[in-house]
Amino acid sequence: MEIAVIGKEDFCLGFRLAGIKKITETTDAAQAISEMKADESIGIVILDENLYQELDADSRAAIEDSIKPIFIALSQKATEDSLKKMIRKSIGVEL
Repeated sequence: MEIAVIGKEDFCLGFRLAGIKKITETTDAAQAISEMKADESIGIVILDENLYQELDADSRAAIEDSIKPIFIALSQKATEDSLKKMIRKSIGVEL
């Protein structure tokens, strides 16, 4: 399983330096998300939260419910609600 990243250039830079190879730099996440879903080798997709917020409600619900690959929206600032969602999705229990 591989890790993939979707985001703008500044968001993707650190992941590129960390050695992640499957990186899509874009300002329109919808097309990139469908490509990532079609790639069987990808297990985790890290998504820029700014792009995530630009998606319509149906697209957001679809990636939140996705099991393979798992989509994780990352932000430059952590909020308690987003951390709770990530924990609940990861372990299946709300803390």
